[in-house]
Amino acid sequence: MTNPIDKHAKTLATSWTFIIVVAAIVGGVGGVALQSGSDSGPENSVAVVNIESAITGGTGDAVAKELRSIRGNDSIDAVVLRVSSPGGAVSGSEVQYRAVKRLAQEKPVVTSVRGPAASGGYYTIAPTDKIYVTPSSLVGSVGVISSVSENNGVPSRWKSAPDKGTTGPADKARARAATFRQSFLDVVMNERGDDLTVDRETIGRAQIYAGNKAVEIGLADEIGGLDAAIADAADRASVQNYGVVYRSPGGLGGLLSIIGGNSDTGAANAVSASEFCTNEYLAYAPQAGPDLEVIQNASC
Repeated sequence: MTNPIDKHAKTLATSWTFIIVVAAIVGGVGGVALQSGSDSGPENSVAVVNIESAITGGTGDAVAKELRSIRGNDSIDAVVLRVSSPGGAVSGSEVQYRAVKRLAQEKPVVTSVRGPAASGGYYTIAPTDKIYVTPSSLVGSVGVISSVSENNGVPSRWKSAPDKGTTGPADKARARAATFRQSFLDVVMNERGDDLTVDRETIGRAQIYAGNKAVEIGLADEIGGLDAAIADAADRASVQNYGVVYRSPGGLGGLLSIIGGNSDTGAANAVSASEFCTNEYLAYAPQAGPDLEVIQNASC
């Protein structure tokens, strides 16, 4: 019998990829937002920053650079992160998390999730002041995918969360993945602990939750769209007359790799084989269903 959440996840992954492709064509190579990267804008403004790709080291650096620019821009009073990301490399996810955390210490930061904010995507938004989701948003998947190359050149993979399963002979990499998982859990509990209605063990099972359920258990705050997030951010900054500027971090590495892959495998095809074989990943693969993550074989 087909799991309806799993079926919905597959559909969302396909439509998510298609939307990004169309946006890239319309917006040009420089980004997928209406306005890219410029520091010019109205005297008071809310910046909407698009984070809409799988996460690699390159995309993480691009997001961090964009957020540093915003921190130094006095005309930007508050920020909305417009997120649709299934996650990606641990390194890039950590860079994005630290950049968002630093920004949130200086300006109000609100998140609007329009698709998935799973694994590394959720790690990124955990320190924001408020998380808005839609009923169809997919949130959670707190765990780590790890891989090492075996003698035959095909990497062995396992997942650090109990519900993601564990397979593979390399104890070192398994221990490393477990360490990353604990760090990820620590971040979620520290950033969201007061709002969570479930315990650490439940969060650590790496389940993925639809929007309403995510709000119910405290991984998200409220059902609402981009307009609600913008209004909330402006209110937190105590500005009434303001403009909205749309900014998109430079670099399309994650986007282009998704275009080149199979949308049904989501983040599984979002990075090159050579990069995958040397990294741990915080990534949600929609075809695995709401509780599991899988990665298909790739040559190292």
